[in-house]
Amino acid sequence: MQNLIKDIQSGEQNQDAGFTLIEVMFVVAIIGILVAIAVPQYQDYIARSRVVDGMNLSSSAKLTVTEAFASRGTVPMDDATHGSFTFTPTRSVKLIEITPSVAIAIDYQMSVAPDGKNTLHLVPTNEPDANVPKPLDLSKSEGSTWAGRWSCRSTETNLISQLLPSECRIGK
Repeated sequence: MQNLIKDIQSGEQNQDAGFTLIEVMFVVAIIGILVAIAVPQYQDYIARSRVVDGMNLSSSAKLTVTEAFASRGTVPMDDATHGSFTFTPTRSVKLIEITPSVAIAIDYQMSVAPDGKNTLHLVPTNEPDANVPKPLDLSKSEGSTWAGRWSCRSTETNLISQLLPSECRIGK
C-alpha cells in the first residue's frame, strides 16, 4: 500500500503492457495484404506443377510412338499404337491421346485450366530447340527421317500461356 501511495505522489502511473486496437488492426491488415498476394501465386504454382505432371505422364505415350515408328516406319500411328497405350485419368490430367498425325494431346482437368484452354500438344520433330519447330507427320513419308525427338512448342497448344513451362513457350 505504501508503494502505491508513493507512486501516486510521484506522478507515476502503472500501465498494462499490451497492444492497442490500432496496432492489432494494422497487423491484421498487413497479413490480409500478404494473403491476397500469396494465394493466387500459390494457385498458379500448383497449376504449373500439374502441367509438368501431365508432361511426365505422357512419357509412356512417347515411348509407344517411338517403338511403333522404329518397328513399322511411316504408318498411321493412331492405328499402329492402338491398344499399346492406355491412360487412366488423374487428379490433374483428364486425357492423354495419340492423334493421327502423332501429336500427343494432353488434356488437363478443370482444376488446372478451364475447358477450351486446357490442351498441351507434344509434337515429333527433328528441331526441338527451334522457336516454332516444324512438326513431323509420322504417318507420311516426310517423317521417315525422324530422330525420335519431341517438342512441347506447338501451335496447336491452347493451354493458358502462364501455365506453360518456360521451354514450351513460343517466343514472339
